[in-house]
Amino acid sequence: MNTTRELVQIQPTNLGTGVFSFKEGVPQIQFDIPMMPKIMNGKSLRISGTFSTFAEPGNLDANRPANRAGTAGRDVYIDSRTGVSSAIDFISIANQEGATYEVIKNYNRLCSSIMPLNDSLEDYIAGGQSMEYGACGKNTQQGRLCDADFDFSIPLLCGFLRGNPIDLQLVKGLRLTIQLAADNYVCRNNYWNKRAEFPHTGTSTGGDLGAHYQMKNVMLSFDAEVPDAEGQQAMVQNTNGNWDYEAYSSFYNVVQSSDHNAILNISKSRVISTIMNSIPSSFLNNHRYNSQLAVQFLQSNGVAPPNNVLSTAVKMKDITFTRGGLRQPLDFPISQEKTQAEGVADSQKNFVELNAIRNVWSLSNEVKGLRTELSLRRANNTLGNSKFNTSMNGNDGVQQYNMGVCFDAITDNGVSFKGEPLGIRIQSELTSGVPHSLFVFTKHKNTIIFNNGQVSVIN
Repeated sequence: MNTTRELVQIQPTNLGTGVFSFKEGVPQIQFDIPMMPKIMNGKSLRISGTFSTFAEPGNLDANRPANRAGTAGRDVYIDSRTGVSSAIDFISIANQEGATYEVIKNYNRLCSSIMPLNDSLEDYIAGGQSMEYGACGKNTQQGRLCDADFDFSIPLLCGFLRGNPIDLQLVKGLRLTIQLAADNYVCRNNYWNKRAEFPHTGTSTGGDLGAHYQMKNVMLSFDAEVPDAEGQQAMVQNTNGNWDYEAYSSFYNVVQSSDHNAILNISKSRVISTIMNSIPSSFLNNHRYNSQLAVQFLQSNGVAPPNNVLSTAVKMKDITFTRGGLRQPLDFPISQEKTQAEGVADSQKNFVELNAIRNVWSLSNEVKGLRTELSLRRANNTLGNSKFNTSMNGNDGVQQYNMGVCFDAITDNGVSFKGEPLGIRIQSELTSGVPHSLFVFTKHKNTIIFNNGQVSVIN
């Protein structure tokens, strides 16, 4: 069977005025990929468009784009690691008949973990900047200070798309739904960054009423293999088959004590790994803070108001994973108490965490990136720009902290959690009164069975 490659471009079904926004437009973007005898390369799928930020009415220079040079605290940024991906709250992938293949809630928080961990050796040599995610990077290099419109082109990290090529005829087409995140989640000023620095140089932002964002010229594109006439006829006649794909499920928990235990009913039969990140709950949907930060637990810096913010890292002790009450896959806790006390890298935690995302047995995959907690921690354990200063106004100088473990890195078939809850125990020196949001994501395998045109998803 001979095939030719073509580029498929699709506009949103709900295009309307062409403006997508949480505030001044449609907060949901929907793409319908028709059922057709073509093979879709999901890894090539990208969402492209133009991203803009605007000041809220009442701010100084409200009619201008968000950047207002010379006005303290009025500058607007988006997360410099995940870029425009931070504006996606959740993603749903279904077929044209309504069968759902994958739903990822808190997709932007998932990106907070896996995008930095997907750095390759080439990215490391290039200075820690990802080569694949065109809409993310350092503020000073790619303009995360949103003082003008900029174009973006981002891939989607859904497990369904990142696996095997997709037979669009067999899956009965696809409906891709993207829900946008709140404006105060995506846009932030420089309040926390200024107060997290040493010495503290923060200025009042009392007059900052926030900002909002818009997306225009949005388009979906992907590469497809198109068979010859004989091959297309065979694809149309084929109504039976099955294939496996990976998917992510999301969970949310709140940590409020120094010894936190979470019991999650995953109810999946082939769980491969889990990855999670945390952030102070007060940072979420708050224009003064970056809601995309993935840091270890934070406490007050102890500075007198108004510069007292949560910027001092709480020392972590042990992380333990269990399945049905038994320690699995590791029969020991992941200890960080000694390494954090000595101010050195948490090598064991980093190794286990990396293996949750990529196979660390490959030597080139042992590179975590230039942005590690070792190069960012001061003697007083305060976060912020320190030894490795890549950006004055971004979060490149802020710790990237994840927790995770791989349950099956050998067969890649996963471990059953049907009737066996996932237990997570996190021991730290967190004091009461500072709740942290814990976002947990599990990667598992699903099976799609096609039988005489009927679609069933087994997880």
